[in-house]
Amino acid sequence: MQAIRGVQGILGIPKPINEPMFSTAERDRRWARLRELMADVGVELLIVLPQWMNSDSLYIADTEGVTIFPLDGDPILILGGESSNYAVEIPQWIDDRITATEFGSTAVEYGRVTAELLADRNLVRLRTAIAGLRGGEFSSVRQPDGYVAHTTFQHIAEAIGVDNIVDGTAIVGRARYVKGDEEISRLAATVRVGEQSLEAMAAAADVGVSQAEVFGQMLLAQVRAGADELHVAWCPGRWGAPRHRYVTTPPGVLTPGLYVSTELMPEIRGYQAQVAQPMVIGEPDARALEVFDRNVAAFDAGLAAMRPGRRWGDVFDAVAAAIGDVDGEMFTLLHGRGLGNDGPLVIPDGAPRESGIAAEPIMANTTFILKPFLKVPEAPAAFARTHDVTWGDTVVVTETGGQRLGTRRRELTVVGA
Repeated sequence: MQAIRGVQGILGIPKPINEPMFSTAERDRRWARLRELMADVGVELLIVLPQWMNSDSLYIADTEGVTIFPLDGDPILILGGESSNYAVEIPQWIDDRITATEFGSTAVEYGRVTAELLADRNLVRLRTAIAGLRGGEFSSVRQPDGYVAHTTFQHIAEAIGVDNIVDGTAIVGRARYVKGDEEISRLAATVRVGEQSLEAMAAAADVGVSQAEVFGQMLLAQVRAGADELHVAWCPGRWGAPRHRYVTTPPGVLTPGLYVSTELMPEIRGYQAQVAQPMVIGEPDARALEVFDRNVAAFDAGLAAMRPGRRWGDVFDAVAAAIGDVDGEMFTLLHGRGLGNDGPLVIPDGAPRESGIAAEPIMANTTFILKPFLKVPEAPAAFARTHDVTWGDTVVVTETGGQRLGTRRRELTVVGA
């Protein structure tokens, strides 16, 4: 997800169904924060590219394109793709718009066109940050090598001088980290889409039903609820056995004793919340119910600890302590939610207690998927969801603690019992 998908059309990215567009007040909030961060590190010009990863482009321009964002003055937007020669006439957040291809071609030389524009506008020899040159702590967290295309970078470097270029990932990442109220509302809308998809799962699932049928009904529910990008991760398997994680059509039928863990991240104009829901066909194993209850208790403990001014280490400790008298080890699984690839990224192999994340202060209006899980002693060392009944929801940090954006019941979905 969050790779560039399709092309810029005559109307740009479609307006969200059942949700308002972002306001110019939200645009101005973002731009002011970006300029504050640029000034802090002495950056005069910020460039964001849309290839392979459109998150940063959507944050600054609310559309896909090259954004040239100066510390002072008006930004410039370079649109590319099918009908982009017409799309430049459609009102956007950025008034200064050009097309990278005269006739709206889908083969776009972003690097060459950007380099030529920088030279024509005398935007060379400035201290320039390019977002996505490498991964960051708060964005591009799953792309440690960054997402910028090498040839695009070469064109820009030849125009402005490689010595003038620094990595801008942290600038955009820190701006994106604290959400505006309109962003939180958009994320809540994507949670509602995910919950409707889970309702479709429970309604369609039964003994003997093909997994592909249930998977398809979940995707259809997302379309009906207004998502413009669909996502279901489907992890089926027997209790104690390794499971494959399907993000495409799964094979086989639902049989008694089958457990399915799901993670859903439908998008509305790039914004991805996440919901995680386990399901079992037939009566659940007693151990599975025990693990599920501990996971939920850890979720509550983590949510209560997520208060502004506290440290992430406090959350990790609260989650670990929620194991109670059950054997095993409780892990915090948490990462940022927003325009995708958000941080911080806290996963079991990330050693959060030993990392700098533990010392980071918790901030209000930050959003995360929280889904703690218990690793039981009988699980193999190379844990592959063998005992997975993980439940999770997208949450926002408020002044009084973490708050769920979802409303569904916290339960292990049981069908065919």
